Formats: sequence, structure tokens, C-alpha cells
Amino acid sequence: MMGLPPNAVQYFAKQHVEAVEKHLSSIEENLFKEAQEDRRAFEKFYNNLALFSGGTIALSITYLGYLKTLGRPLAHQRLLMTGWASLFICLLLSLVYVLVTLYYGHHFREREWAEAKKRKLEVEARDIPKMGVENLRTPQEVAEFQAPRMESAKKLADIAAKHEKLERRYLKLWQWSGRIAQLTFAGGIGAILLFAVLNILGR
Repeated sequence: MMGLPPNAVQYFAKQHVEAVEKHLSSIEENLFKEAQEDRRAFEKFYNNLALFSGGTIALSITYLGYLKTLGRPLAHQRLLMTGWASLFICLLLSLVYVLVTLYYGHHFREREWAEAKKRKLEVEARDIPKMGVENLRTPQEVAEFQAPRMESAKKLADIAAKHEKLERRYLKLWQWSGRIAQLTFAGGIGAILLFAVLNILGR
């Protein structure tokens, strides 16, 4: 800004302040919409996965009773037990996934909001004194205006760092619970199907 006339300095300072305010507002609006849509979609998927797992366990128990009526010993029971264990793990992790998603989304939004708010306060502290505001003429007035904003920005940086740490922790738990839930669902279904086929064929 060095060498610019006062009017230009004021103009660019005003543009910076308006830009960060618009950026913060846009982030808040988009985060709210996307968070709502994503949470509903993922919750539906993993709730269904939990229901399918529980339903498959119940159905396989019914099928086990049918096999016993055939009057021949059951073979490969370890496959059945493995399938049940896998589906039960899938059920638990699917519920964990839904819960962790809520925690992750909360810390993600809080961290991004804190960073955007911090940026807004820093820009205000830097640029509003350049806008020719009536009560920000002397160095003392400027310092009194800037000090609380910079102090708040510092606190917001600490808040953002805290939420970022928790966000990363829940992100890992979120990712792995989802991956393991999908794998155990596929493995459990596969083990139970193999058990059923082998017993029907009498092998």
C-alpha cells in the first residue's frame, strides 16, 4: 500500500474487510448445508449396514435350525461362528461410525469457524484503521482498537488448534471404523454363504 493516495488505501482496506466478512459468511452457510446432507447420507448407509448385519445373523440362526431338521451333523461350524463374529463387529462399528461422524463434523466446523473468525479479526485490526474512521485517528486509539482483536485472534488460534487435534483423532477413527465395518460385513456374509453351501452339498 506504500505510495498510494489515502483514498486508495481506504478503498483497499474496506475491500479486505468486506472480503473476509463475505468469506466467513459463505463458509458458515456452505458448512451447514454440506454437513446436513453428508451426515444424513452416511448415517443412512451405516444404519442400514447395522440392520443388514443384525438381520443376517437372525436369518442364519433360522437357517441353522432348518439344517438341523435334516437329521445330519453340521459341518464347518467354525465358518458360521466366524461369520457371526464378523457381522457382529460390523454392527458395532457401523454404530460407532455414525457416532464418530457427529463428533468429527462438530470439531471440523468449529475449527474452520475459528480460523475464519481469526482471519476476520486480524484483517479488521490491520485494515480498519486505514479506512479513515473518525475515532481511529491517533496511535493510541488505533492501539486500543487493535489490541482486543489481536488478543481474541490469539485465543481463536488456540481454539482452532484444539479442535484440529480432536478432528484428526476422530477422522482416523471415522475412516477405520467405516473401512472395517465394510470389510467385516463382506467377510461375514461370505463365511455364512460358504457354510450354507458346504452343508447343503454335504461336504
